[in-house]
Amino acid sequence: MRIGRIGVLIGACLIWLAAPDAGRAQENFPNRPIRMIIPYSVGSVVDVFGRIVAQNIAEQWKGTILSESKSGGNGSIAAEEVARAAPDGYTWLMVTTFFTASPSLNVALRWDPVRDFTPIGQICGAPNFFIVPTTLPVNNVAEYVALAREKPGKLNYSHPGKGSTGHLGFELFKRLAGIDVPGIGYRGYPQMVADISSGLITSSFLSANQALAQVQTGTIRIIGAINDGRSKYFPDVPTMAEQGYPGAQVTPWFGIVVPAGTPEPIVDRISKALDAALAAPDVQQKLDLAGCPPKPASRAEFAGIIKNDVALWAKVVRDAGIPPD
Repeated sequence: MRIGRIGVLIGACLIWLAAPDAGRAQENFPNRPIRMIIPYSVGSVVDVFGRIVAQNIAEQWKGTILSESKSGGNGSIAAEEVARAAPDGYTWLMVTTFFTASPSLNVALRWDPVRDFTPIGQICGAPNFFIVPTTLPVNNVAEYVALAREKPGKLNYSHPGKGSTGHLGFELFKRLAGIDVPGIGYRGYPQMVADISSGLITSSFLSANQALAQVQTGTIRIIGAINDGRSKYFPDVPTMAEQGYPGAQVTPWFGIVVPAGTPEPIVDRISKALDAALAAPDVQQKLDLAGCPPKPASRAEFAGIIKNDVALWAKVVRDAGIPPD
């Protein structure tokens, strides 16, 4: 008994001695470079949006934030690395649709978006649009659905990869519309956009930036805005809700998370810095030009978005019969 009591006393003393150091570490945060892990390649939209806010936050703190691309596994490689990182605020992860869809698409996933991470905040929402080549004789969603029902399995849609918004969002729309339109996956956007413009692909979901050039050249037509409201980029385009499909509005979002267990004062400091960055006119302008208008969300709101999307994509994957990897 006596040995046990001595052990308890020693443990308590060690905790007491360590506590001031932990407190000082939090007060001095950050005092070394921060790593922001990007789950896709350099130059991807996730990379661009991350660098825009990282530059501002680094300037606020007069410090350094290093953006590191860790592509592979549709974002899973980067997420696993951050989930296993020390919860000290020095490792961040940029997240988007893959983050909430992965649990339903990967049976061997070694991380969980809710259990293993603490949300910092949402950065922006990238308006997406339902597009078709101008050679397809449809001008709105109702006409597209009618044609798809008339020719089941004859139309198709493209997406930039399994688990992307372009993939799962279109599968959601198919279920709501009751149509048979096979999906064709691509490795990114360049070849996919070229095939849409040529008419080889008959439909897709594209962001404003991806759609703009093709709209201007007259090779594609936008028939719907897949957002919770009309977009300033194409204000004359009616939303999916206006055309009878409110459940198909799935605007891709982008945000930042850190490993679970990161001390509350550090999480709060990062979150406030992100809020300040998104309030800066130059950051707002850069995100807007990049096709992703700032859309801040509190930590609690962002946590709710993540949980809701995990449930949403799980249902879409199940209903569409998409086999997990």
